[in-house]
Amino acid sequence: MILLVARDYLCIVDWRDEKLVVLCFDTKGVSAHIKTRYRWFTHENTGLTATQWVERILDVTNCESIDHLDLCGNPQLEMCDTFGQETKLNLNTDFGCSYDFAKKPLEILSAVTTEVKLYIIPFETREEFQTFLKSNLNYLNIQSSTFPKFKFTLDDVLITNALKLNLKHAKLTLKELNLFFKNWMRKKCDSRLEHLIVSTSEKVNARNLLGGLKAVPFPRDRERRFIYSKQLDSLSESFSGGYDIRRADGKKATITYAGYSGPTVINFYVWP
Repeated sequence: MILLVARDYLCIVDWRDEKLVVLCFDTKGVSAHIKTRYRWFTHENTGLTATQWVERILDVTNCESIDHLDLCGNPQLEMCDTFGQETKLNLNTDFGCSYDFAKKPLEILSAVTTEVKLYIIPFETREEFQTFLKSNLNYLNIQSSTFPKFKFTLDDVLITNALKLNLKHAKLTLKELNLFFKNWMRKKCDSRLEHLIVSTSEKVNARNLLGGLKAVPFPRDRERRFIYSKQLDSLSESFSGGYDIRRADGKKATITYAGYSGPTVINFYVWP
């Protein structure tokens, strides 16, 4: 079940008996022409607040929780009370969502949500952002290259307490990536990290990416399967080739990179 939170309304989207069901709740007087599709509810015709309406829909459909929460606007902060009851969902913060409204569900849900996908960065200072990064995250997917008043840096990656971190849009240089790998080998970064995804527009080769790491190439014609410690956006990933590096304590990680028509995507897997 998907809950879409827009500026003037909420929408619940669900599949029931192989049919798409869309139910909407008007919070601020949606224009009549918008209401020509789907079934609409209001406080006047239900006697319910937005939060109560969501809870009622979950109850009558026998749905334990919302699977996907998409924040596109901020109709009322009261909705955050409902967010706190969720235990497993994907959380998106989109462009239409104000910083203040986006922060509260992030604070409530970061530790329990399967994936946090950020299209905006609702933090005006690095201190606020780093406090969020240090929380127990499962999968953090940063879909923005625009930060309000600061640049995303290597220090931010090193302190991020996530099992999986996707930074395809928050660009890092090859020099920064190489330094990150060296910090990992010295155990100077998040110990929970299992998978890091980054991209770069720089030309990548084994020398400029892996210099000083004593990386050992793995045969390109052999496939390996990496299994996450818990269910994230997927349970596992398979890949061929790559370069293995080891820490002094014997912990192994694999670095892969591939670029075709666009930026080069680099993956870093830490084996259990």
